[in-house]
Amino acid sequence: IVELLAADPPRGRGRVSQNGVKYRTLCHYCNNELLGLNYDPEFNGFVNSVGSIVKSSLHLPNTLYVPAKPQMIARSLVGHIMAQRVKGYLKGPHTEDLKDWFYDKRRPIPDYMKIYYWPYPYKIQVLARDSAMRDLRTNDSAYFWLMKFFPVAFLVIWDSPSGYEYPHLNSFEDFRDLGPDEEVNMPVSLTSVPHERWPEAPENNRFCMFGEGAIGVCEKKPRSKKR
Repeated sequence: IVELLAADPPRGRGRVSQNGVKYRTLCHYCNNELLGLNYDPEFNGFVNSVGSIVKSSLHLPNTLYVPAKPQMIARSLVGHIMAQRVKGYLKGPHTEDLKDWFYDKRRPIPDYMKIYYWPYPYKIQVLARDSAMRDLRTNDSAYFWLMKFFPVAFLVIWDSPSGYEYPHLNSFEDFRDLGPDEEVNMPVSLTSVPHERWPEAPENNRFCMFGEGAIGVCEKKPRSKKR
């Protein structure tokens, strides 16, 4: 992630991952039963719907609504970010309670976790957990997890620190107490899209500290044919 955000192009060759980013960190039950069969289909459906909106050439209203099950989407999101780090258990706040919430789909979204989302019409992918934003003026910090890929980005803010609220972004705030199979129309705002490098390259006297394994991912350029 540091090379991606540098002013100069990355010098390293990076690491090639065939057919997308993968981690060997989940057991069979979590990967195939909880995520694969229960949570991921809802997450994928939501992402594909946002993708259709982002790729549309039509003149669209400022806000569109996507039928979705927020509780299942939230668990899929958190489950995949949790899987990013080897031996990451008990490496951040609330992990024991978060594990229980992930297993039990009847539990509401925890009040210490705010999930924001927005359309992301860019190719660079970003994955980061156990990271923090800090304000140089107030010395306040916000602990965050981040997942960005075309066509949608998700930001998880922990413990709701003052000054790190983003009312211009859509959030899961109104969906905390829904049942796991309750479907609602989730708003997707097309007018409040942050720049490509937000929040990993913040503005307004803030900086980020990234946890172990935070990465930026781009498509591998094909080799030029020698004549």
